[in-house]
Amino acid sequence: MRRLSTIIIPAVAGGLLATGMSAAPASAAKYVPAPLFGQHVASIGSPSPQAPSTLRAVRLWDAGVSWKNVEYADNKYDWSRLDRAVANAKALGAQEILYTMGSTPSWAASDPNSKLALYGEGSNSHPRSNTLYTDYLKAVATRYPAITAFQVWNEANLRDFYLGTPEQMAQLTKDAKVALRSIGSRAKLVAASTTVRAAGPVGKFGKAYGKAMKKKKAWSYVDAVSAHFYPPATSGPGTRVSYIKKVKSYYKKYGAKNKPLWDTEMSYGDTRTYMTIKRQYTGATAAAFVARTYLDSMRYGVSRVFWYGWDIHVLGTDMTSRSDGSLTAGGKAFEEIQKWMSGARWYGCKTKSSITTCTLRPPGAGKQTIRFTTSKSRTLKIPAGVTTMYHLDGTSTPVTKGQKVRITTLPVRLA
Repeated sequence: MRRLSTIIIPAVAGGLLATGMSAAPASAAKYVPAPLFGQHVASIGSPSPQAPSTLRAVRLWDAGVSWKNVEYADNKYDWSRLDRAVANAKALGAQEILYTMGSTPSWAASDPNSKLALYGEGSNSHPRSNTLYTDYLKAVATRYPAITAFQVWNEANLRDFYLGTPEQMAQLTKDAKVALRSIGSRAKLVAASTTVRAAGPVGKFGKAYGKAMKKKKAWSYVDAVSAHFYPPATSGPGTRVSYIKKVKSYYKKYGAKNKPLWDTEMSYGDTRTYMTIKRQYTGATAAAFVARTYLDSMRYGVSRVFWYGWDIHVLGTDMTSRSDGSLTAGGKAFEEIQKWMSGARWYGCKTKSSITTCTLRPPGAGKQTIRFTTSKSRTLKIPAGVTTMYHLDGTSTPVTKGQKVRITTLPVRLA
């Protein structure tokens, strides 16, 4: 996602505020999956990747390992960078390795001279034969059993990435699963993603793809559905939550209501030079946005989030410094919220008196809460049994029962 469409949508009012939607507490606790905390790492295929200290999930995209990078001619491959990418992901502890198909090589493109393509002529073209696509898919799945999931296509609703029809994409989705089954691969198949920032919460293509999938009875061929819940550059987590609700409703309407939902690209703001509206989030705001992303995902039923990106600096909420690669406030928040949540029993969230409380039980510990507001700060009396307030920068503050503390948009953990 080096470039989104240049169509600009006005910021949604209240993007940083509460959306008015809440999720009922779960009747039975579930666990926070470690692969919820995914990343894009552009350098994952290099000899010394710049990656998080704990990498539980990675999406292989914008890392120099796409179809056009690997299969440079029909049945001729350069596996070197993808070999390193998969090996590095495994060494860093990734439990989910998602490989995204698409970015068609010019030799396999039905329109090899397309000038609209972001990654070179023809890369946004539907393959001239689905067999060329599935042959490559089988070659990758056979060589890398460590790849746990394949995504059919990246942002198929944007002409920069895909010029084919929704019907062609639905058939390609079916063919991809058949190909994986034919070689005995146990990898999951994730439906083609759409991005919501430039085309509304669903968009014309997304609806047509959903209808085509339903008509072809293709939803049974996918293990998860996906979208990119980027809000407009001036909006925050509240807008993202509204998009999640709308996209889930759309998938339910078109027959995929029981499929896990993956957010396979996510960030806030935008710093690209050609965009009309730019915004960069830093400091406490960036930390709050990052933490809210993963808390909201658990609250509203998103099981994977792949941040764009750890060492990719084109949007507006960086994980690492653009000057020296050190952790930003957003990067520290990512690592800290992962420590707070990963592997914990999750009891859901509720909002009362403008304070949202998410309850969880980390491994080997008692119940704890994470608390935040969606707008103005509020006063909270420390409940019995709480002795420490933990912050997203890795620091902590001792507290006592009955002590009054300020709860803000920056989530804190009480234990």
